[in-house]
Amino acid sequence: MSSSHFWGTWGKRLLVFPPIIVAIIAYTWLVKHSPPLSLQPEEEASRMLDTIVVERMDVRPLVSGFGTAKYARSWRAVTQVEGRIVNIHPDLRAGSRIQADAVLLEIDDSDYQSRIDELNAAIDQQNAEIEQLEQSILNDEKNLTLENEVLEVLQREFDREQTLLSRQAGSSASIDSKRRELLTQVKAVQDLQNSMSLVAPQIKALQAMVRQSEVQKEQALRDIERTTITAPFDMRVGSVQLEVGQFVSSGEELFVGYSGTDMEIEVQLPLQDIHRLFVSEIGDVESRETLNPETFKEMFQFDALVKVAGAGSTESYHGRFLRVREIVDAQTKMVGFVVGVKNLPPAEQERPQPPLLEGAFCDVDIFGTPLSDQLVIPRRAIRNDSVYLVDGQSRLTKQDIDVTFTQDDYAVVASGLKGGETLVIVNPSPAIVGMLVAPVQSDEETQRLAASVNKAYGVSRKDSHTPVPLSDH
Repeated sequence: MSSSHFWGTWGKRLLVFPPIIVAIIAYTWLVKHSPPLSLQPEEEASRMLDTIVVERMDVRPLVSGFGTAKYARSWRAVTQVEGRIVNIHPDLRAGSRIQADAVLLEIDDSDYQSRIDELNAAIDQQNAEIEQLEQSILNDEKNLTLENEVLEVLQREFDREQTLLSRQAGSSASIDSKRRELLTQVKAVQDLQNSMSLVAPQIKALQAMVRQSEVQKEQALRDIERTTITAPFDMRVGSVQLEVGQFVSSGEELFVGYSGTDMEIEVQLPLQDIHRLFVSEIGDVESRETLNPETFKEMFQFDALVKVAGAGSTESYHGRFLRVREIVDAQTKMVGFVVGVKNLPPAEQERPQPPLLEGAFCDVDIFGTPLSDQLVIPRRAIRNDSVYLVDGQSRLTKQDIDVTFTQDDYAVVASGLKGGETLVIVNPSPAIVGMLVAPVQSDEETQRLAASVNKAYGVSRKDSHTPVPLSDH
């Protein structure tokens, strides 16, 4: 019972192994007699990256800043004499233009004319007194000659009386009489000489009075000239409140005139940016060098484009660099560049244009000398003084570069590139040198780069990478 139960239980279990053994034998046979498997190599995946071709362009350094326009010259009309206004220029009103040398106003000069007449009379009187004294000198000289002759006669008579007395042929009374006559004549000659010696100082005193009167006369003549106020240059008139008949005092400010033609804008520029203007002039970047303001204008001739800031404003004016301020602002590290603008008269304008006025807040672009045949790349393509390129095998490479300067969103390359390279403009993350790249030419980036370069020339062109220079007005 137990034996049959044992074989019945294990007999069922042993029936499972034959199929397994048969399956193993069949698998072994199939593996042994099957053809070998063909191995397929795994293809390397490529990264799609936006690229542009590095090109050479003409570049013009540009620095931008802001400033407020003011008149280059101003003149305050201050009276040097007092009196009533008798004439006023018809255009002497606020905002009017008046040409140089035009008579602006006249002050009554009758008091000064009377003063001249009075001085002329005084000079005539003094000259007459001088002539009288000079004539008296001539008369006294003649009288002195006669008196000296009389003195000689009396001296001879006195000498003769003394001779007679010594011979006891004369009397003491006679010689005393001759002595008195001689002494009287000596006194007369002495008095005449003394009188003549006093005339010369009197003449000098009168001559000094004449010179003083002439100086006063010249002063009065200048005062008469000062009663007429003329325009020192072509000017635009400021605020005026004058009327004919109004009394003005000496030293009173009447109005202000401005050089309506010449305007100036002091533009504040960052110290770290202005070195771009000197790249073409000195051959290198000299951001810390200070130039003599007197020689600055002669060494560097910079053009400028001045735009009036404000909503809807489209007016622009051609400007020229004039000078640089003498110091750097210690707080802002800004340098003041003074730019000049000429308000051309309507007859000389190519198109009607309103004048640039004082107080206008201006956006100013200052241009350096154009640099030809420069390698230009987008600034965003530079990473730690290096760029990524795609070589001829479509592999990613890394190239170190030196930058001459950066401007807006592009950089000018000094070394490291030759032109024609395929430049990666995006940040490949991760960036693995040697990885396979599928370059995608970005025409949009090329056009954007050209437009950014052309901005420094005041033009915008879509089909050309070579900027056009800003033409003079």
